Amino acid sequence: MALFGRGKQSGRERRAMKDHLVELDQLRRKHLSELGALTVEMADEGRFDRERLSAQAREVVGIEREADLIARGLEEGLTLEELEDLARSDDEPASGPGSQ
Repeated sequence: MALFGRGKQSGRERRAMKDHLVELDQLRRKHLSELGALTVEMADEGRFDRERLSAQAREVVGIEREADLIARGLEEGLTLEELEDLARSDDEPASGPGSQ
């Protein structure tokens, strides 16, 4: 059953999601490898650029979040439109007590 109940995931959408998940996995592996190499390089030099390491780590986290969303779409049979709506709602800043 789809999260929003708007429609049914088409075979084309499912294939596109699976293909994108494979691309994201390759991209994640590449970025993790680069992050590891960067960390080793900085350790060898005896200095760490926290901002640079954090920026690279944020890229990996972003890829992971997108992959998790796509995997959820596949599991729940979400359409691409439903996935886009879900991604937008996840990107919106929190509102309510305690948020700025």
